[in-house]
Amino acid sequence: MLTAFPAHTYRARLEAVMKRMESRGLDALVVNFPDNINYLNGFDSLGFLWYQALILSPKLAAPVFITRTSEIPTTWELSCAQEAVFYDIATQDPLEIVANILKDCGLGAGRIGLEMTAFTFTPAQYNALRGHLPEADMQDASIVVAEERLIKSDEELMFQRSAARMADVGMRAAFEALRPGVSEIEISGVVAQALAEAGSEYAAISPMCATGRRSTMTHAMPHRQVISEGDIVILEHAGVCNRYHAILMRTAVIGKPAPRVREVADLLSESFRAAIDAAKPGTPVGKVNTVCNEILDRLDLSRTRVHRIGYSLGLAYPPTWLEAMMLDEADDHVFEKNMSFSVEPNLSLYSEGFGLKLGDTVVCGETGSQSMSELSPDLVVID
Repeated sequence: MLTAFPAHTYRARLEAVMKRMESRGLDALVVNFPDNINYLNGFDSLGFLWYQALILSPKLAAPVFITRTSEIPTTWELSCAQEAVFYDIATQDPLEIVANILKDCGLGAGRIGLEMTAFTFTPAQYNALRGHLPEADMQDASIVVAEERLIKSDEELMFQRSAARMADVGMRAAFEALRPGVSEIEISGVVAQALAEAGSEYAAISPMCATGRRSTMTHAMPHRQVISEGDIVILEHAGVCNRYHAILMRTAVIGKPAPRVREVADLLSESFRAAIDAAKPGTPVGKVNTVCNEILDRLDLSRTRVHRIGYSLGLAYPPTWLEAMMLDEADDHVFEKNMSFSVEPNLSLYSEGFGLKLGDTVVCGETGSQSMSELSPDLVVID
């Protein structure tokens, strides 16, 4: 069994999730998020491109993992699954298999938790399961496993810190390669190679680079656009260790930055540092968003923010590395020791033709929070 953690770690996680299920009155939980499946049994594969599920219930002797037949070797070698059912994608309906497992343990009319926000559980699959279990009480349980994942173990944080070192390597490689005449795609390729050479696995999102006016497009993917003198370049990528992500975002300028760019970048760095300083145990997570905006509004910049300031971060598969906790005023979590999350007060000054990216993976300690990156958050000038 080649898994990131020993079997007893996965057993402890399953027991904790079962307690959460009990507190919500669930008879069973059908897990579809690939990162949640990995968290509970270590399964590491792109097999989630077809339906797969992990069924948990106190009525089952062990959780039952369901995936297609092509995943048989991966299941037995790269997970600690004890019970598994493999289906033929050409001839079998996996939702009927799920329904039959639940019926066989007397839960045809049970209270069944489903991860209804999972991108790997489509409306058509929900309708199919509902058709097979017409008497079941189906509940949205999308956050049951997600809540258990918010506070990381020391081992998980060790993986994330390793990933952060890899992300730093990738960013330094980008800075070294930046110069007029090089394309966004080339820079992203340099980052990808540096990450791989540092030991990083593939990330949930591939390296991003946007330059010039495209820097206003926070989530634009690399294009064939060539970097020119005076351009702002925004960069984002993640290092990955045993599927644990550490993300990193920085902005560079080719040549001397314009006074307005310098002014905005300096205030952004100040707001970023203040947000991290505000992330203390017991503090509402939305406080960092408020603190950031108060500083940015010295120049009326909070309106140029492109999204909330951050989110919890850890295990991830494509297409996203976001976890459940959101660092905004609408989220009722408070910071706790060993929570890891992003802080990324990215700006898009679209009317002025430029944007800035700045983001790190941060961990909350006993008295406060610290970035996992060794790189300065300040604007990088490429002479």
